[in-house]
Amino acid sequence: MTGYAWTISTGGTITSGSGTNTINVSWNTAGSQTVSVNYSNVNGCTAAGPSVYNVTVNPRPVPVINGPASACEGSTGNIYSTQAGMTGYTWTVSPGAAITSGAGTNSITVAWNTAGSQSVTVNYSNGSGCQAASPATFAVLVNPMLVPVITGPASVCAVSTGNIYSTLAGMTTYNWTVSSGGLITSGSGTNAITVTWNTLGAQTVSVIYTSPTGCSPTIPTVYNVTVGQMPAPTINGSTNPCQNSGYYNYNTEGGMNNYLWTISPGGSIISGEGSDVVQVSWNSAGVQWIAVDYTNQSGCTATSPTQLDITVNPLPDPAGNITGTPVVCAGTSGVSYSCAPINNTTYYVWQLPAGASIVSGNGTTTVTVDFSSGASSGSIIVYGNNLCGNGNASSPFSVTVNPIPATPVVTSAGLLLTSSAADGNQWYYSPVQGGSGIALQGATNQSYTVNQDGWFWTEVTLNGCSSDSSNHVYIGTVGIHEQWAVNVNIYPVPNNGNFIVSITLPSQEVCAIRVMSNLGVQIFELKNIQVNGHLEQPVDLGNIPSGLYYVEIKGDRSQIIRKVVVGH
Repeated sequence: MTGYAWTISTGGTITSGSGTNTINVSWNTAGSQTVSVNYSNVNGCTAAGPSVYNVTVNPRPVPVINGPASACEGSTGNIYSTQAGMTGYTWTVSPGAAITSGAGTNSITVAWNTAGSQSVTVNYSNGSGCQAASPATFAVLVNPMLVPVITGPASVCAVSTGNIYSTLAGMTTYNWTVSSGGLITSGSGTNAITVTWNTLGAQTVSVIYTSPTGCSPTIPTVYNVTVGQMPAPTINGSTNPCQNSGYYNYNTEGGMNNYLWTISPGGSIISGEGSDVVQVSWNSAGVQWIAVDYTNQSGCTATSPTQLDITVNPLPDPAGNITGTPVVCAGTSGVSYSCAPINNTTYYVWQLPAGASIVSGNGTTTVTVDFSSGASSGSIIVYGNNLCGNGNASSPFSVTVNPIPATPVVTSAGLLLTSSAADGNQWYYSPVQGGSGIALQGATNQSYTVNQDGWFWTEVTLNGCSSDSSNHVYIGTVGIHEQWAVNVNIYPVPNNGNFIVSITLPSQEVCAIRVMSNLGVQIFELKNIQVNGHLEQPVDLGNIPSGLYYVEIKGDRSQIIRKVVVGH
């Protein structure tokens, strides 16, 4: 045929083949459409009218995707869907995502792995078998995941408070947790918390939050913390030192860092600052203290320094004045000396002149002193003593020790008695042997003339000191037999110068017999007479004038004078 003439309704377009027996048509509008054709046959004849062909153009589907237009990086379970009841669902996602389920259905689940602009596309065939001209594309903004970063102390000390841990500000729903060895004390729900660590060892702090785009990390951020042992310093050293007595050593554990010693105002650290041993001088008595803190190998410092309480003992106060007797006699016993109590004193130390000794009260405020017969004049001082030493001594208390006069010896010449001491005599008389003696009024000279029978002796007092009594001399009347421990009798009386001296003693003794005139001149002497209980000793005075004479019988322990009358 020739002269092919094609026409189509307005909903389509002939894209090729016009003038030929075959055309290609693009249908642009759904609905009822037509195709018509006419041509000339070989005879040159044309049909009376074109032939019309009715075409029904079915509409193409327009897929619509529903789902979250924004998501979080790393999020899963994101569901995207399109119209149901179609066939040949073909889904695609951009390279930053993965379809985890639902491929080939009207609904898929997507995991978004990469932040940024992403997309989901779909195409399918509708009931007429038509597909969309191009897949539907759904834009998704994948927000980046903000991984929390925690800042704070990674190494802390047990029972330490105020440890602050923080993360990025401006987020919401902060959720902090700490391991069982810690306690959040403030800041929960904010970007910074305060933690107290109570347990040693490895601990953790973790946080998770939601960003302004609604994204939360899939897992919390964990921050590792090491909790170290808190130190407990100890202090060794004297707790009872003495005031102003040099230095004392105080020490604590070695091998630590940052030693810090402190001391009360009554003491001073003279060396060792910053080390484990310090030397301390205590300047004030009373309650004092020393304390130390340091950093241990875990970098921990004690919550408070260790304090050692000290009692500083003072020296005794200075001693006051001594009271007592300033002048004594050698050989005097029981002399008292005293001082006022001395503060801070546990023992009173007395120092005495040579020859003086404490017989009672030693170590106290009052002492009783005996002075030996050879004691010297000098000073007494006293000072207090305690465990810390000696206090200042008292002012010297001068004591004059006067000697005891030598024991006088009495010699007789008739009725005249003479002391060997020139001064200080006091003559005594007793009618009986061993009597207490009567001081003879006014009889203080070196010599004394006897005017009565009895025992006579003297004592010497010089500078208030008295001697022992002299030998006792008996002066008796002629012919009277005295009943003493020593009995002497002379007979006959009167006589012509020849008589018997009868001596009776309680024990053996050596005696001497002397005869003196009434002027005290010796006219006869007989020595070394052995008397063994009793002796009858003849005495021959020869041819002597008549008159009164004295016979002295002197033994080791006594002396007796008798009168005898010689007449012719």
